[in-house]
Amino acid sequence: MIGMKATELKMNSLYRTVELFKDLKPWEVISEYQLFAIEDPVTHVMGFCSIQGKNTARVGLKVYMGLEGLRHYNEGLELDDSQSSIQSTGNILSKETCLSVIFNQDDTQFYDCQYGVVNRSISNEWQVNFLETVLNQVLELVNLIKETPSFSLEENQILMRLKDPAGRWKTLKVSLATFLKQLNEEEVPYQNELEAYRISKLPQTNLVFEVTQFLMPRIMEDSHESRGYAPLVTVILEQETKQLIFVEMSSPSRENQEQILSQVAKTLLHELEFRPKAFVTDCDAVMRQFKDFAGQTKINLLRVQELKVANQFADDLMMVDRQLSTFVKEDEFEREIDVVLSTSKEICQRILSSDVLSRELTDKGKNQFENIVELFHVVMLGHFHELPDHWSIENVELACKEVLPSLLGEEELQLVPEVLSHYLNIVGEAEKNSNYEIIEQCVRRCYL
Repeated sequence: MIGMKATELKMNSLYRTVELFKDLKPWEVISEYQLFAIEDPVTHVMGFCSIQGKNTARVGLKVYMGLEGLRHYNEGLELDDSQSSIQSTGNILSKETCLSVIFNQDDTQFYDCQYGVVNRSISNEWQVNFLETVLNQVLELVNLIKETPSFSLEENQILMRLKDPAGRWKTLKVSLATFLKQLNEEEVPYQNELEAYRISKLPQTNLVFEVTQFLMPRIMEDSHESRGYAPLVTVILEQETKQLIFVEMSSPSRENQEQILSQVAKTLLHELEFRPKAFVTDCDAVMRQFKDFAGQTKINLLRVQELKVANQFADDLMMVDRQLSTFVKEDEFEREIDVVLSTSKEICQRILSSDVLSRELTDKGKNQFENIVELFHVVMLGHFHELPDHWSIENVELACKEVLPSLLGEEELQLVPEVLSHYLNIVGEAEKNSNYEIIEQCVRRCYL
């Protein structure tokens, strides 16, 4: 399910909070190395906040999401701003998992950054709500530090804000080591000892299973109350025959890692009914995830430099996904075309049926009104791939000067400025096209 888009009211509230944050200029007194931890009251996800600007080229705020985000923060301490992304297939992919606020000279930008995925602008309701919560709580903490001359933190301590059961925000001093220790707990425990015992008693073959994991470069959102995620794909193939043994796409959370192990166990017990000689992988994450499972089931787990077949499968799957994404986008555009054309037709009929809205049109203009408006929409969609909200002046001019003259007769072409000007004026006043006045002037200028 696609997450609910934040309303204009919520976005305006976020911008007001950002202005308070900018006025306070916390980066003048606090460096990016002083983390704050803010717990989301809805999902209980921990955001580790770093104020940017004291020692960095960019001014703003980064909210590293959960333990995975904290891991990326630690890994990025030695990187500069230019190294916080990776280049892949023409796109800039993020090297960190965070919500990012960047203060430019003229505006403020909000980004959702996830490792291995192209950064995207924030629009999801949960993201906007959490970011505003974080900004407000960081403001509280910065004011606390500024107003308390004796304030101090011990080495590796951070300030944490969270709500108590009564709904009141509390401030705690917490050792960062508490969170770092969780990062170091790398192995995923396999807790079904009986199932592991049964697998260990299955006949063992000489087959080698290659195991790989990779993130799909797109975001999935399960709810407007949670953050989207890049799906993690787990793939197991038999090395010699290249037979697909197991594939699963899920959220990259620790809970889902445990579920993946349970599904692999069921595949071995109930479908294959044998054990492979070994699991092999070139992925550290797989080594951590499968180590305990392999030990309990008495299957060798080996780290190799490069997989023979699994990586090719991953590349093929990514290519299919890109092709499907293209088809989906084209299909979505086709649906938008249908909506635009049906909407413009309804608007035309409403204008023509109203004496007030159509009284400035000539009789010839009324007769050709619907045809010309519909044709103009078709030209902008078909020739320039532009929907009404994104009509550009340059392409409107090309449509009027080059495309419409080749499609209309001389008498009909003479009616274009009258019809389109009238239509754009009414649509613009109804706020269907905020750029209507400039476009209307462009149309008239084209037929002078």
